[in-house]
Amino acid sequence: MIMGEIEEKIERNIQILIGEFKLFPEKFLTEEDVRSFLYYLLLKDFGDIRTCEDSTKSIPVHCEVRWYGNSGKLKYRSDIVIIDTSTLRTDYRSFTKYPSKGYGFNKPVAIIEIKLRRRIRESDKSFKTKIFSDRKKLNKIREEIGHEFSTYIIAFDKKRNLRLETNSTNDHKEYYIYPYENQGMMQNGQSSI
Repeated sequence: MIMGEIEEKIERNIQILIGEFKLFPEKFLTEEDVRSFLYYLLLKDFGDIRTCEDSTKSIPVHCEVRWYGNSGKLKYRSDIVIIDTSTLRTDYRSFTKYPSKGYGFNKPVAIIEIKLRRRIRESDKSFKTKIFSDRKKLNKIREEIGHEFSTYIIAFDKKRNLRLETNSTNDHKEYYIYPYENQGMMQNGQSSI
């Protein structure tokens, strides 16, 4: 599958998720609900069994993937990652140094970070900081890996429409979704990041 086709499939599934969130925001009580629904959607396009580098079998889409970085120490975790399974190793006998999580790969195809802010507790500043942190993390992963892949940040906000500006480029897309715009709910404050 070529990169353009992969990105189209990911974008299509993200748009389905966004549409569902706008229609039924209370369907998603937790960030894990959002992540699980997107994972379910992505399985339709990226759930086929493929052969890995070490001749084991797996699928391209995974959740809560840990990144080891150049230092080999556990540094980051991503919500959803689509990987090139031809670089995936899961057979511990094939590792010279066995990662603590039991797998290793060196070619992500796409990394997706998801944020959900509920109506209570989390401040505007804290929510923005989390988005900034994900941007920084994705940039650092991109620097360390050094090959082409797509990244996505999807921020769902139930508390207030911050009217956040997204920071999208050819290989990085951001979405900020406030679902109550057309439902007559009060909007407090405007800001940009």
